[in-house]
Amino acid sequence: MIVNEKTIDKFISNSFEIDCIDIRLTQKKNKDPIVYTGPGTIYQDEHGILQLKLYSKLSDADKEIPHHFKHHKPGKIIPNDYFFTLKATDMSGNEWLADNIWISVNVSSTLTNVIIKSKLDEIKTIELKEARANAEKNYLHIIIPGQYKIPCNEKESLSNGGWRLNRAVFSTNEINFEFKKYDGYLIIYAYAKTQYLDKNVYLKLIEALSIITGFTVRPMVITSTKKDKEISEIRSVDNSFSNKELSPPFKHFSTTEFESFIGFIGKYLTNIKDPFSDLFGFWLKINRAWQSSVMYSDLAIAVSVEGIVNTYFMDKWAPDKKRIKSAELAKRLIEGCGLDLDIRNYLLSSAGRFGLATSKNILYKLVESNNIEKRLVDQWDKLRNKAVHPINFENDPVKKQKYIDLIFASLVLFYQLIFIMIKYEGKYIDYTEKNWPEKEFNLKKE
Repeated sequence: MIVNEKTIDKFISNSFEIDCIDIRLTQKKNKDPIVYTGPGTIYQDEHGILQLKLYSKLSDADKEIPHHFKHHKPGKIIPNDYFFTLKATDMSGNEWLADNIWISVNVSSTLTNVIIKSKLDEIKTIELKEARANAEKNYLHIIIPGQYKIPCNEKESLSNGGWRLNRAVFSTNEINFEFKKYDGYLIIYAYAKTQYLDKNVYLKLIEALSIITGFTVRPMVITSTKKDKEISEIRSVDNSFSNKELSPPFKHFSTTEFESFIGFIGKYLTNIKDPFSDLFGFWLKINRAWQSSVMYSDLAIAVSVEGIVNTYFMDKWAPDKKRIKSAELAKRLIEGCGLDLDIRNYLLSSAGRFGLATSKNILYKLVESNNIEKRLVDQWDKLRNKAVHPINFENDPVKKQKYIDLIFASLVLFYQLIFIMIKYEGKYIDYTEKNWPEKEFNLKKE
């Protein structure tokens, strides 16, 4: 697929359209699947969602019509055979593919012709390249709708002889990157030797960029190469999706903030083994809660700090053997005493936790190693205890401000745990102090 300024304008304005001479929808069923064929169109609606419209004929009304009127049990996963795969050929002969399509069917009065409509999450086309130049390298081209602030270090020349500072050009992890910022969208180019640039790298790059900017980054077009193939993917990007900025970990707007930007990306790509990690999942949990308001993100931040500690730091804590031995002795004494069963069970439960690690214990261990500050852990502990209870500070702005301060202190703690995980050292924003100053984060020996 050729992506140029004209096609980019269509993507960003939600006016991209593919006219197809043949579309084939095949039920995901091994034996005797329902198949619809005919001409149609794939297009973006006003919200950026890909839509399918297919004109077909019924081949077996007794089988096809009842399929669309089956009832589904509430709360149960819908079986695969309710979904369809798509293979479409456009006017230029390109073949487009899509999977897991849920269709709706409008049947004409003659019971012979049908109009099939569906939303599509994404479509892709694969083009074979017989003799691609630089075949030992992979390329990546991403178009992301939205306004993103990135630190630019190089100019782009304009056709009228002028220029604009809108390019971030750098290399990290053996990959060459170029980010280009425009009104309404961001373009990312990357190329590297094949062993350094694969789909995992692309996904981790999007995760890192999301954390840096505070937005859920949602690519609309991804073009990549792999050996003798060029793969182009077009995705639905709903412009009604709530995507307010979560306060970011560090400044990333000007050229002077370039080092933090590329440093975080490089460390994330190196030290996060696979995409869709729990670490990014916790960030996403906070981001989604933040869309309601800062106040409603309290529980998400509190449990995400605890989640990161339990997931990534628990195995670094050595159990206190002396305390565990004392706990075992206490449990034997409790079992043999004459107290009521309920009280005994409560005491046994408490004794069982004695000497074992808790997220709070581990955070204070990190304080002892000087990787995080005690005041951040203290404020997080207060937030965690308060966040599980209903709050209403509308008539007390002083208490409300103190609660918001706890939330921002816990967010700083959350970011610092990410820094430790990916071994990032550099600038960060301290949301606990007046005017939110920038400070330096340095790793200490644990």
